[in-house]
Amino acid sequence: MNLFLFTQPDAFYIPKLLDRFMKEKPASANVVGAAVLPGEIAVENVPDYLRLMGVRGTVLNGLDFARHEALDVLDQAVGLDDVYSVRGALRAHDIPEHTPENVNDPAFLDFLREQNVDLVVSIACPQIVREDLLNCPPEGVINIHGALLPKYRGKLPSFWVLANGEEKTGVTVHYMNEDLDDGPIIVQKEVPIRPSDTLHSLVLRSKVQYGASALADAVQHIEDGTVEMTDNPEEEATYFSFPTPDAIARFRDRGRRIR
Repeated sequence: MNLFLFTQPDAFYIPKLLDRFMKEKPASANVVGAAVLPGEIAVENVPDYLRLMGVRGTVLNGLDFARHEALDVLDQAVGLDDVYSVRGALRAHDIPEHTPENVNDPAFLDFLREQNVDLVVSIACPQIVREDLLNCPPEGVINIHGALLPKYRGKLPSFWVLANGEEKTGVTVHYMNEDLDDGPIIVQKEVPIRPSDTLHSLVLRSKVQYGASALADAVQHIEDGTVEMTDNPEEEATYFSFPTPDAIARFRDRGRRIR
């Protein structure tokens, strides 16, 4: 079965998820390419992250990102034991990188057909996937989401579960449709929330430790034809966007930190 990935640049989480997924996926599932699309790392998003992390946190996060960029350059030169960027993870596993402007463009859909893509896997894909693309690969398009759907649809679910005082969260792999975080559930794994968890530690544990194996399990079920879908009912859904000032204050009042 041929897989094609949709994702975006990242230094902290997606590279590790990709690396672990590639090690855990079925050997017969061949990743023939990845579309790396502009996403959260953009100048226009800086004001949002200043509100979320404060000046000091934003600066420290930026310095850590720069450190990862430097390590990624060093990795290209001499080879290191870890991955520090999405492109580094793709290089480590010999996955061709593509940068289409719009994944829904008919020419890109023709390209997917030429590559004999059976299944598209979204890992934080920043573009809306439209009907023609959803119907393009024979096995459909799946997505991994960092919460127990149908609850906590939308942005930064790990922030919101901490702000709301939840005792558990999870990861969900589901078939995509044109609605936000909708579509039947294939695999779901619960993740306990620890008293010591920061936003960083929770995202890292849920996306990498639990998320990669959930994604590998979903691909295995699809390849084997053993998927047992679970409903993802709209009437039970809750939706969240970027944190508001009140939510950030509640997050901090609970003793939670970003890192």
